[in-house]
Amino acid sequence: MKDSKMLPAARVEAAIYLLGKIADERRPADDIVRAWFQARRFVGSKDRRDIRERVYGVLRRINRLEWHLDQAGATDAEKVARVRVMADLVLDGENVAELFDGSTHGPKPLTETEQAIADKLAGKVLDDDTMPDHARAEVPEWLAAKLKPVLGDDFLEEMAALNVPAPMDLRVALARVTRDQAIQSLGKSGVKTYATPISPLGLRTAAHTDVGRSPAFRKGVVEVQDEGSQVLSLLVGAKASMQVVDYCAGAGGKTLAIADRMGLQGGHSAGRLVACDIDGSRLKRMDGRLHRARLSELVERHVLATDAWEEGNAESFDRALVDAPCTGSGTWRRHPEQKKRLTPERLTELMGLQDEVLAGAAKLVKAGGRLIYATCSLLREENEDRIDAFLKDHADFKVLPIQAVWAETITDTPCPEMPSDFLRLTPAQHKTDGFFVAVLERKA
Repeated sequence: MKDSKMLPAARVEAAIYLLGKIADERRPADDIVRAWFQARRFVGSKDRRDIRERVYGVLRRINRLEWHLDQAGATDAEKVARVRVMADLVLDGENVAELFDGSTHGPKPLTETEQAIADKLAGKVLDDDTMPDHARAEVPEWLAAKLKPVLGDDFLEEMAALNVPAPMDLRVALARVTRDQAIQSLGKSGVKTYATPISPLGLRTAAHTDVGRSPAFRKGVVEVQDEGSQVLSLLVGAKASMQVVDYCAGAGGKTLAIADRMGLQGGHSAGRLVACDIDGSRLKRMDGRLHRARLSELVERHVLATDAWEEGNAESFDRALVDAPCTGSGTWRRHPEQKKRLTPERLTELMGLQDEVLAGAAKLVKAGGRLIYATCSLLREENEDRIDAFLKDHADFKVLPIQAVWAETITDTPCPEMPSDFLRLTPAQHKTDGFFVAVLERKA
């Protein structure tokens, strides 16, 4: 079927609809946009690109747009998807009267109130000199107050880096191929990649590259995984003879990376790898990835529904990885919609959950074993503060300096300079998602 061409007004209406769905639902914006396009395969490629750019553009500009709407006298009730898109178009110099034209597939004409707002915004520029830092940084004011002490003078630079699309990183299964071989294989499929600067496992390519059709991906030679997440997998220090548990495994990206380090493919390991999660459906999503990596029968999976399993496996693991549920503030360049969804109440809820999973995983670590705690968050409340709280109740654990752990586990690249014993990666400084890692050891 030949792609149809949408009128500009219809593209605006599509963007308004999608932004409304994103505001009303908890699903990732990518899932919502993808499902909408899949149900409308007749939509042309240029229209898809324009709609996607408007949707994600508004998500990345939403705090600045709302600041302008405040200046124009808009109430909180009026800051809906339609008005946000209208404001975005006005600040972009578009003639909104021609786009909000009431046509069959276009937005209804502006109301008197909306027109008054548009008139006040006319001639303004998005980055106004009088705009406060939190709006310029594209974060709510309460979050800016928490991030500024962490990021210091780099606050605006780091927030800007978190507000641009991220590249796509791939992890190479080095137990099966070299990084150069993976580059060559992907190149034959038209996927151009280059080595990541920090992770010795990684390749980087442009965002939205169709890697899924390449033989390298279908055979499990490469997996999509951010460079920071790859580094975390390496810092676990998993070896062939170890007992390792991925306590919050989710869809299994780090589980697969650990399996590769342990040499589980082909039965070349005497070790044991267990992937745990409180949600069985998340563990089920590992099926395809495990099959491609030839690990279906080699990785145990366990749903953390009762204490019986943990009691039966107490103090039996050499390594326990806790990639804790968190705000995801370090992944905002991939999920800009999450900034508006996060509330102080949700942060408090997550902090309690982080304490809970840390304590649960600690029970599994043997004497001399390690507990690796990580988040994809930049907030101190989810990182250093959680480690401090844990150590107050667990005197039998101590912090291992990240520089020493790095030298032991990642010999290919030097550890980035860190001001503390913990690892903090950021998009501006390290070109990764925001990551925090602390490595603790149970005293013998």
